[in-house]
Amino acid sequence: MWWNELIDPASASGLPQGRIHDEAYVSPQARIIGAVSIGARTRICPGAHIEGPVVIAEDCLIGNNTMIRGSTRIDSGVQIGFSSEVKNAIIERNVTIGPQCFVANSKIEIGSYLGAQVRTSNHRLDKRTVWVEVGDMLIDTGREKLGCLVGANSRIGVQVVILPGRIVAPASMFAPRITIEKNLPAGRYRIRQQIESF
Repeated sequence: MWWNELIDPASASGLPQGRIHDEAYVSPQARIIGAVSIGARTRICPGAHIEGPVVIAEDCLIGNNTMIRGSTRIDSGVQIGFSSEVKNAIIERNVTIGPQCFVANSKIEIGSYLGAQVRTSNHRLDKRTVWVEVGDMLIDTGREKLGCLVGANSRIGVQVVILPGRIVAPASMFAPRITIEKNLPAGRYRIRQQIESF
């Protein structure tokens, strides 16, 4: 069950806790609090706020004014755009997260791309626990907060919202402004619109 990986992904990374590599660059205008590990050649831009436990591997770019907190693991080659927030998440290798995104209590698998202002909703408005559909089963995770699983090499367009507990199939593509309300088979999805002059 993928959500069980989110319990403490930072400590499970195998990387040393609370160590900033000599070849990493952390802007003097960035703020690092608690147990934060940063790998070689990773760049932390001005205004970033990182509050551990957080592990960021090598060759990453953490954009201006980005917030990373909770127990979060960011693997190598990840790029996160300005003013995004990532918390209690696993971000696998070579993922790109665009500017002003919110990624919480979620797992984003290798090679995926999230356009600007993508939102992973992580709690239900009725305050009930989050259920996840796995095959033909509906499983109560027992969690009040749970985001989503984005499968490997998926492409998520600008301003897409993913509802709690949803699974995006690997190699799927969602065009801008879609709300992902249910699990769908791998494919390409867009909203049909009609524009009229008047």
